[in-house]
Amino acid sequence: MNTSIALIVFSSIAVTSCVFLASYFLFIRKESKLQDLTLGLLFIAIALRIIKSIFYYVLPEISPIGTALGFLGFAFMGPLAFTYFSLNKNNRKALKPILLLHVLFPVVGFFIIIINSNFAYDMYLLANISFATYLVISAVKFISKPKENNLTQWHKALFYALISLSVILIYQLFGETISAYATGIALSSIVIYFLFFYALQSPSVVKKPSSKVIPEKMIRKIIKAMEDDKIYYQPGITLSQFAEAIDAPNYLVSRATKKIYNKNFPEVINSFRIKAVRDRLSQPEYLDEKIENLAYDVGFNTSSAFYNAFKKEVSMTPREYQLSIMAED
Repeated sequence: MNTSIALIVFSSIAVTSCVFLASYFLFIRKESKLQDLTLGLLFIAIALRIIKSIFYYVLPEISPIGTALGFLGFAFMGPLAFTYFSLNKNNRKALKPILLLHVLFPVVGFFIIIINSNFAYDMYLLANISFATYLVISAVKFISKPKENNLTQWHKALFYALISLSVILIYQLFGETISAYATGIALSSIVIYFLFFYALQSPSVVKKPSSKVIPEKMIRKIIKAMEDDKIYYQPGITLSQFAEAIDAPNYLVSRATKKIYNKNFPEVINSFRIKAVRDRLSQPEYLDEKIENLAYDVGFNTSSAFYNAFKKEVSMTPREYQLSIMAED
């Protein structure tokens, strides 16, 4: 088979993989709508950029609209990646209005290329710089603080894949030969294949077929993590982080937790934390300890969240509970 044809087929399958992932996040996966929308659009943006490379390799005289669409996808990759990582912090459900400013450069650049394609090289250079800048900012604000920002191994894999794409696309832009450009297409496709297969194997990304029977091994894992390892001591722990810690899909952990403790995951976490505080309040050595400090020790992030959870669980305030224990003694 001719090398050029092989490259086109290889890269076209990578683009198809991008479209498949985008379709999954946009139309099938329904866990975190805004995050899934952002991630789906990110894969569409990547697909547009690679399609432009394929067409340019086959037809160097690509039309301005094709070049502009490739730029549009490329210029949106940075903002979409940054937005996706930022949305995972505190499981945010809404976008900040200021994020709309990030669409200005892609849209303006798109029309500049359509009006005068002679500016295409300069706009792609700026897109490279923009993409790299967004990744650096994402690394500092989010990737370097995975627990604080509720990031999983999938987020790290995605980030490093985007770093690789950034380097490859810079190499492609400055490559002086068609072979260098072809190499860029091949390497970009390999990165997409990696993301595709990693996503398929990641419980936090792709749901496995549901089963009515919850494996006994999973139940033992959850009980051990909760009751022996006391994983609830970890501040701000989310269902995704817990599921990753025991290597299980989110939806199955949620169902198993409900079956074991007859409560949803956040309620189970709070219940164990409250029990730990109650145990300490009943011990004389903690009589002079600030109750808020006890709450922080067992994983609560704020005193208000602790007091609300305690009152809901025990039907009295922590101090009232402590006084009742002392009165019994």
